[in-house]
Amino acid sequence: MHEAVVRAGARQDPIRVRFEGPQKTFELQTDLIRARCRTELDPLNIDLLEIAATVFAADSAVKRSGATRPGMGRGWRRTFEFTIPVRNPEFWNRREVQEALTDAVSFLTEDQVSFAFVRKPLDMARQPFLDLDPAGATFDAEEVILFSGGLDSFAGALEALTASQKKVILLTHRSAQKTIPRQVKLGRYLTDRFPDRVLHVHVKARRNGQEASDSSQRSRSFLFAALGQLVARSFGARRLSFYENGVISHNLPISQQVVGTMATRTTHPLSLRKLNALMELLGPGHIPIDNQYRWLTKRDVVERIAQNGGQKQIPISVSCTSIREQTTQHTHCGTCSQCLDRRFALLAAGLEEYEFNEDYGTDVLFGGRDKLSSRTMAVEWTRHALGLSNLDPCAFMTKFGVEFARIAEGHPDQSKRAALEQCVTMHQRHGKNVQQVLEQVLRDRSYDILHGTLPNTSLISLFLTQSGSGISPVLTDPKPTASRIPATSAADEIDQVPDPDAPLRVAFADEDGRPVVRIEGLCVLTGAQAKLPTALKPTFLEDLANRLPPEDHRYVASGTLAAQQVVSKTVIRQQVTRCRQMLDESYQMLHGRELGKDRFIQTRTPKGYRLAPTIIPVREDES
Repeated sequence: MHEAVVRAGARQDPIRVRFEGPQKTFELQTDLIRARCRTELDPLNIDLLEIAATVFAADSAVKRSGATRPGMGRGWRRTFEFTIPVRNPEFWNRREVQEALTDAVSFLTEDQVSFAFVRKPLDMARQPFLDLDPAGATFDAEEVILFSGGLDSFAGALEALTASQKKVILLTHRSAQKTIPRQVKLGRYLTDRFPDRVLHVHVKARRNGQEASDSSQRSRSFLFAALGQLVARSFGARRLSFYENGVISHNLPISQQVVGTMATRTTHPLSLRKLNALMELLGPGHIPIDNQYRWLTKRDVVERIAQNGGQKQIPISVSCTSIREQTTQHTHCGTCSQCLDRRFALLAAGLEEYEFNEDYGTDVLFGGRDKLSSRTMAVEWTRHALGLSNLDPCAFMTKFGVEFARIAEGHPDQSKRAALEQCVTMHQRHGKNVQQVLEQVLRDRSYDILHGTLPNTSLISLFLTQSGSGISPVLTDPKPTASRIPATSAADEIDQVPDPDAPLRVAFADEDGRPVVRIEGLCVLTGAQAKLPTALKPTFLEDLANRLPPEDHRYVASGTLAAQQVVSKTVIRQQVTRCRQMLDESYQMLHGRELGKDRFIQTRTPKGYRLAPTIIPVREDES
């Protein structure tokens, strides 16, 4: 078999991925590697790279539906069946390898994936697809840095080189022609500033002859990490590093309206852990991937650039996700979440002199926004950031309990309490950075706000009038002490940790056909964790309405629950266990002791399960 075949959902024609020959569909060129590396390239690592490239090709070939939550549904989560030729199909078809691969890819993409591997033809397996550099000499690297040309990866490379004398490989994935000149300029700056210590390796890895249908590129970090693993092992490096600020890595949902690229898990802590778990199976030479900026905000990142003397290079870097909209004059769109994060960080750090409003196609703060998606992103991103500034651990868990569970799982070396404290502190700093910028704008531009001279669809005008705070866009007192930011609603804030012995207050909801259960002051259950309590809710509410005493509240048999969901009784027991574990972990982090298994779901054999009669049901708008 000479090509990978990918069947995608209801699509009739399979996606075919070929890396070699005159009709190749994917360019995978890695200049400088084979001739300058210290050891021969590992066939398993080459297999891994081709598997990751195949996933990336399929990911970009099938469009997801909708950038907003109403448009998600089944169209957002796709189905892929991969059949891929490899050099060692026996290894890749091993159960533990298949499970690790499927786990990593499905978490990164949120798609349903399956893999089958066949033997690559001998002539194809032996054919080197890596370009050679006969004039090159070996380079003994200590660290490989995945270098995108954005602020974060530039800051990381600059800091690594400034703080030590080690040699570093900057590994750049060339997927978009527009970004290449800037990546080259930043690499050249580092090469010139740190002579004989930097090797910039460019890799062309992109679809050939056909524009991508989906631009979210959620599987890009798999491709980047696989390539990094190949380079690190081949050059003898002992460290493989992503540098990405923690706010972007965590990517907390900013609202129910906005999803799109904000949903990405490119450098999420759990993504990196799952990728590491896969790569550990390749053998003892595995180089762990690490994100050394995992607890930094974007402002922290740009301040490190200035501390290490690289602030004049800031205009060269590109953070924007809308590559297609970039021009020579406007290197950033000004409307995506990355542009918002970048601009606010530079303003908060006092580094705005190293960037101009004209660099953005839409002035982030004051430019008119023609598209509804742009206006929605501006308002919801800002509101979300401000809401983080005062969230204590209890409120954070209530609002982002499910997301934090994934974040904590990505940090197995830390206690959940320690991870929660660092997570909350970082997001609070991010929120306060945004608040600082907006307060300064209200002071500096009070005349424009007072007289309504800003475009009605600018971020500032939209946020003041649509924040839901009831604040008028006209300031009654333009003095600095009077400027204030629209407050988050009472429902967004919980000022005190609830009484640990008080009955649980629970809200049940349905979001896009998926059950959601919010336990006030503890966490949010979604998906499989929410199915069982949602199924027990009707009986529970009926018993409450009939004013039955607690001892008379009914149980629902496990067989009945299994029939409702078309699953086995074993699955029902697993749902109960997972639900209880989620609540107990949250409770222990907040109160330092166990919740008790009967506080939420109660069990009695052989009667089945019920919600605890002590639960206080609340409406969604009260939780």
